[in-house]
Amino acid sequence: MFLTILTIIISTLYLALIIVFIIGWKRVFTFVPKGNENLKISISVVVPCRNEAKNIRHFISSIAQQSYQNFELILVNDHSTDLTRSYIKNAQTVFPKIVLIEAEGYGKKNALKEGVLKAKSDFIVTTDADCIPSYHWLETLVCYQQKYPADLIICPVKLSADDNFLSHLQAIEFSTLVASGAAAAGVGIPILCNAANLAFTKQTWLNSREDLHEELISGDDIFLLQSVKKREGEIIFLKSESVFVTAQPTKSVSEFIHQRRRWASKSPAYNDWHIIYVACLILLISVWELILLALSFSNIIALILLGSLFLFKYFIDNLFLVRIKKFFQLQNTWLYSIPLSIIYPFYIVFVGITSILFKPKKWK
Repeated sequence: MFLTILTIIISTLYLALIIVFIIGWKRVFTFVPKGNENLKISISVVVPCRNEAKNIRHFISSIAQQSYQNFELILVNDHSTDLTRSYIKNAQTVFPKIVLIEAEGYGKKNALKEGVLKAKSDFIVTTDADCIPSYHWLETLVCYQQKYPADLIICPVKLSADDNFLSHLQAIEFSTLVASGAAAAGVGIPILCNAANLAFTKQTWLNSREDLHEELISGDDIFLLQSVKKREGEIIFLKSESVFVTAQPTKSVSEFIHQRRRWASKSPAYNDWHIIYVACLILLISVWELILLALSFSNIIALILLGSLFLFKYFIDNLFLVRIKKFFQLQNTWLYSIPLSIIYPFYIVFVGITSILFKPKKWK
């Protein structure tokens, strides 16, 4: 009876969360910029770079071809040991909008800090050197900010779909994270954002600087969100296909685990109860699935509850997936979400425990 009651309670809490996400996603309106806008806002694009020789030229090319050209591109070289700096210097000769900064400190968070402090524009957007923004990326951001001024704009990120099993799983898992953050913002309780596509005013960042936990190697984005939220600043999700940034999926399971451990390592420093509640609930349902799995070898009730919980969660998750898959251009979500649902509890628990016990020492 205890197992049944606890399963029902956890399932109910999870169902409520997904319903909130579905409502929030629907509330976020789709923004379509008009091409004849009289745009006046200049923008600083801040990008930390460490050993990005294989990506930096493609990235610079995508920025140089942006439909909106009133910007500066600040590339902060974080002590690269490959040809990253050389490629940037060469690009400067043909693309004078590039500002190269040699980082004094170490790490991505420090590189972002040095770039933001040197930015000439009050409106700033951050991304990564291994990402490719859409053609109208900056134009859409500026158009939105000019119409609906905000302190922090959370923008969508998607993973490129390599033709392999791991990349498809990552694309679905990552899209649900981004969409959950968008949905939470839609109901007024923002909990997630990603520095790979995040815009804010310089004054907003300066006001939040003391809350950014510079002692940690990760979390510049979430800590900024927490700080702005605490001060009741304007935080929105910009739901527009023209503002997408496309990132690369990790190439191996070990690289994926390292990335997620780095993301999770900052969680003990969270102080926003919305973030803490959602994170704890996700961890709780994953732990409970594993407990039921362990008990099911000797308890038929546990086996039945495990099967029921798995099918329930799979169905509920896909209710949300079906609403976001068009926006994120996901394919075969019902198929790939089956193995993802099986793997997910193990992955969440493992990453959660190891990120606390063995904190990552570097971002690359």
